[in-house]
Amino acid sequence: MITSDLIKIADNQGSVYGDKSCLSCEDSSDASTGVCSTESEGSVTSYMLSPGGRRYFKPTVDASRIPFRGQVFETLEKGCKFYIDYGGLSGFDIQKTTEKRTEDQKTVILKHYVCNRKGFNDVDLGSSDCSGSKEVQGRRTMSRRCGCKAKFVLKITSVKTYYVFSFVELHNHPLVSESGRHFLKANRKMTVGLRNIVFDSSKVNIGPNKAFCFAKELYGGYANVGATLCDFRNCDRDLKLYVGERDGQMMIDKFKVMQETCKSFYYAYDVDSDGHLTKLFWADAVGRRNFELYGDAVSFDATFDTNK
Repeated sequence: MITSDLIKIADNQGSVYGDKSCLSCEDSSDASTGVCSTESEGSVTSYMLSPGGRRYFKPTVDASRIPFRGQVFETLEKGCKFYIDYGGLSGFDIQKTTEKRTEDQKTVILKHYVCNRKGFNDVDLGSSDCSGSKEVQGRRTMSRRCGCKAKFVLKITSVKTYYVFSFVELHNHPLVSESGRHFLKANRKMTVGLRNIVFDSSKVNIGPNKAFCFAKELYGGYANVGATLCDFRNCDRDLKLYVGERDGQMMIDKFKVMQETCKSFYYAYDVDSDGHLTKLFWADAVGRRNFELYGDAVSFDATFDTNK
């Protein structure tokens, strides 16, 4: 359901909804062009005006990175990656949509990739449940969809490669500025190095927030990290989910490996009736030697409160 408010928002953003003068890459010769810039963000974006007066934004990207009709890719994955990288450079995210497969469902014949602001969200704040006796209040969430028609379609060839069957370059909304493109999904990835930072930080009781700040200092800025704080938190969540209730067993397995490496290493543990680890003791060769020479020793951690 398209509400009147959504239509007004779409009109302000240059939506093609109800626009009889919409542009595509093939019929943009009659449109006037211009350049809009924002000094605070330092970005420059070219736009085109349709005969109806609507603005359609064209990404400013190196010609070698722009797809074109007839372009051939060896695999579907390579074509998808090419368009994702193009979106990351241009300032928009992509979304995988319709696809057609062979009768055996093993081979993709046709695949559509669109801008993530394609279409409109249905807004229905008042509805009833299955029994019809209670009115359910829907969630009031913001939608950035404005009916963008930008798309990238790949089709299979007779030799099992894929070519660009259709490509619409123009967007009916402003693109993300240079200073904000590192927030796009296309430019965010938890690499092995970033995952190691989260993992190593967790071993010394450092949470994902401080680990993200450390990565910012290490890479020279938030824009250079390649991930957001939310990505760090999700990685830490996945790590804890993977460990689950096996943390005690993982520690015992580690002590077994240490004892096999060094025969002087000693450990002992105790579990309850449910198999939960309740007591644990270990001592390496240096600790056992110090005990023989000096006996019992008491150590105070002066930084206990500081490290909390």
